[in-house]
Amino acid sequence: MSEMRLWDDNPTGVDLLGFASIVDTVVTTLDLPYLDPVTIGIAAPWGGGKSTVLRLLHKELDAQDGYRVIRLDPWEFDDQFDVRGGVIGEVLQDLLTAYKAQDGLPDRINGLLERVSWSRVAVSLSKGSLVAQSADLVEAPTPRSKSDPRSLAGFRKEFASLLKDLTQLKRLVVLVDDLDRCLPDAVMATLEAIKLFLSVEKVAFVLAADQDMVRESIAASLDATGRSERFAHRYLEKIVQVPLSLPRIGADEAATFITLLLSAHECSLEHYTRLVEHAQQRRAAGQSPVLSDLQNLPWQPDGASLALADRLATGLSADRSGSPRSIKRFLNAFALRTRIAESQGISIDPSVIVKLMLLEDSPGKDFETLVKLQDAARSELLQHWQAWGKGERDDRPDQVSEASRHWAASEPDLTTAPIGPYLSLAASLVSLTAAASLTQEQVTWVSHLAGQSEPHRRTAQQEVTARPVTEQQAVVEALLERGRREQQSEPLVESLLYIANATEDLRRRIADGLWDMRSNLTPGSALDIADSDSGELRDLAVRLAEATDIDPMVREAAKVEQEGP
Repeated sequence: MSEMRLWDDNPTGVDLLGFASIVDTVVTTLDLPYLDPVTIGIAAPWGGGKSTVLRLLHKELDAQDGYRVIRLDPWEFDDQFDVRGGVIGEVLQDLLTAYKAQDGLPDRINGLLERVSWSRVAVSLSKGSLVAQSADLVEAPTPRSKSDPRSLAGFRKEFASLLKDLTQLKRLVVLVDDLDRCLPDAVMATLEAIKLFLSVEKVAFVLAADQDMVRESIAASLDATGRSERFAHRYLEKIVQVPLSLPRIGADEAATFITLLLSAHECSLEHYTRLVEHAQQRRAAGQSPVLSDLQNLPWQPDGASLALADRLATGLSADRSGSPRSIKRFLNAFALRTRIAESQGISIDPSVIVKLMLLEDSPGKDFETLVKLQDAARSELLQHWQAWGKGERDDRPDQVSEASRHWAASEPDLTTAPIGPYLSLAASLVSLTAAASLTQEQVTWVSHLAGQSEPHRRTAQQEVTARPVTEQQAVVEALLERGRREQQSEPLVESLLYIANATEDLRRRIADGLWDMRSNLTPGSALDIADSDSGELRDLAVRLAEATDIDPMVREAAKVEQEGP
């Protein structure tokens, strides 16, 4: 069995995507004396490389004199009642650790920390998470003067004075990551901490986030005030003076990225470092393709890796090929699919698996169409499909989408490949699209909910219905997508009916989804649907009883409960 290669989802400290220009721009901006204080926004969608840029920036600034870098992840704070106080407290604690040897400084920082502590007490009291048990606590929420050491009113002025006296400090740079993961109130609290308390001379903030999601959080947090989304745009523009957007990865860069990921598992660290440096030098010089002129390196990727990278880069959907995280996830899915196929004795070329996975990853139902056909009909369709894709025929097969033409024309040729066993395997697994949005725990639930083991199925049903509706909905969507492709659907339908019985909010969605997969329903499932206490599912049974495009036995089963004894 071949070695399985997987890639972690963590940001990297090695520049594989040409982010050096972004890092250089941020460093140059921080050196501008007339932008002080400054907040820089680094925008990109989910998985676009924001955390990697922050890590590279941190590494670059650590090498320069006079910079102190602090990294914050507000969504990980233990105290979500007072995120604002948490942000301020993290900054002060870091300064205390870094400059505790300077005379008088610890006392000044501790004084500021005391102000924050009393503020957090007041917040906890107002939220009901702390009960007043002393006179000081009773008075904690009362507004205080700037001179009162228990007030935040004078915080900003004292903080600015403290940083001014730190003559060895040129810039305090606070890197804020994953702001778009926070709840709306936490987003607002973080921005308030930046703007109202910490944005003083010698301080710079770098916010890495999906700006659209941050704006939505601002709008949601201010919804009670009646302020519009337009205000949310203006609010964020007021906070961020220098907005930067990470470039979307094109096909060439995606191919380079994939090749470098594959190469990390195929050569020594020394050879890999040389390869990455070569790519960085060519990219900096504006030379393309980046992975060219490799003959003078001690090691270079083989033709199979280069071909696989190019195939994936050109075949992945635009939203995936432009996201480093999505590329890694697809490669991991490919590795797992290959290993599962090998373990079940399915002999199939990796390039064939890649092509089929790309079809599975594409929008539409082309993959489902291919799965449901018998071998002879599938072979006939593939011959027609590929001939149309290559321009050898003008008529598109009725069963496939116009968008599949490029896929059909691509190598390898599937007409002679033994793909039947692999398609059966793929149909039994959670789809790539669904798995990309599920946690590992949810993937396990889906597997058990659709599986033949009754004890596992019962346990999963109980665990899922004990979770919030949003988590249940993610599992339901994965089950429905799997149900549209899988002919043995009775356990899966049983689980969907169990969830519908437990969660009223999902009944309509489950009923609609079961209708979409009606061609895969069995008579037993139809009986269970008709026997349901849910009005939505009883309505579905009526539709099934009148449907002309399903198995007659399923149609008759749907009628039984309606007709009665």
